Parts: sequence; structure tokens; C-alpha cells
Amino acid sequence: GGSVSPIGPLVPADEQFCHQITDTFGVVGSSDLAWTEKVCAMAVARDGSLQLGFGLGKYPNRDVMDAYAGVSRGVEQLTVRASRRLSPALTETSIGPIHYEVLEPLRSVRFVLEPNDEAPLAFEWTFTAALPCALEERTHQRNLIGTRVSAELVRYHQIGTASGWIELDGERVQMDDESWVSTRDHSWGVRYDVGQPLPDVRSEEHTSELQSHSFI
Repeated sequence: GGSVSPIGPLVPADEQFCHQITDTFGVVGSSDLAWTEKVCAMAVARDGSLQLGFGLGKYPNRDVMDAYAGVSRGVEQLTVRASRRLSPALTETSIGPIHYEVLEPLRSVRFVLEPNDEAPLAFEWTFTAALPCALEERTHQRNLIGTRVSAELVRYHQIGTASGWIELDGERVQMDDESWVSTRDHSWGVRYDVGQPLPDVRSEEHTSELQSHSFI
């Protein structure tokens, strides 16, 4: 049989002096299936010719990581999507050709889409901050009768520039900090609209018209 009080797997972050729950960084402090951590970003040429989009989500209680990477050109959009089992690579922010990397905390990150078989698109895009990160107000939602917290998460945003390159239809376009702007966000907590509604929970638990959802 298993341990009476099991401990999560050790990961590199466990060497740091920043634990906040009595477990490892391989787990989160809630067993809610909707607990999610996400990043979302965009970059756009100042002349409006191209726009990039990127997102990555981690669902530790579902053992899933997913991501998308895409480009908009005029009325055309190309998107590559990927999903994998989270374990055993609990801290790796890569899925197939899609990669997310923190270069300098709170200042610079990199978004990568490697050449792939899904779309004639690849990019290596480095975000560099122009402004400090800004926190939204906490998102706090309850079900319609007020007895259950259905969403509780925090999010920060940042505005910056983009540099790197894009390969689209076999042609390479350079991005530079003077001609491209970029934004990103990072959020974590129990999130609304994650997964299919549970069959034994009233449907109102999953309505989007919930209380106390405010933003800066």
C-alpha cells in the first residue's frame, strides 16, 4: 500500500527557500481539478503586417500541459496546438515543437515554435520588458447561491518589445525592438471554464455570469 501521508516528487525548485505549503513544488496547494497556471502573449509589427500569439497551460491535478503558437496575417490565421501528459516532466515548459523559457525573471522571456509538420510556420521570439509587471485585482468568483468558490486566481501583465525571427511559408522575417511591440500575462489558481462540467454538480456552478469578477 501507499504511504499514509504521501509527499509529492522532488523538483529543482525544491532547493529554493520559498516553499509555502508542506509539500514539494511538484504539487499545488489545492486538489481542485480546475487549478491552472497559464502564460499568454502576443507580439505585433507596428505596421500591422503580422501578429504572433502564444499560450501555455499547466493543469497539475489533471496531469496535463497544453499550448498553442500561431500567426495572423491579414485575414489568415495559422495555429499549431500541442498537448502532453504533464508527468514525469513536471517542470518542463515544452510540448513537442512549442517551448517557453524565462531568460530574466520579470523582464525577459522567450517563446519558440520549432519547424513542424502542422503549419509552414516557425519562430523564435524574445520578449523584453518596457514597463514593470502589473498585477490585476484578484479574481474571486462564487457560484450563484454563494456557497462555493468557483474561481480564485491572480494574474500579472507586462508590456514590452519583441525581437527574433519568424519563418512563414519559407520566408524569414526579422523582428526587432524598434518595429515590434509585445505583451504577456501569467496567471495561476482555480480557474473558470476548465474541462468538461462535472456530471454531479449543478450546471450553475459553471455559468460565466458569476459574481465579483473585476479587473484593473
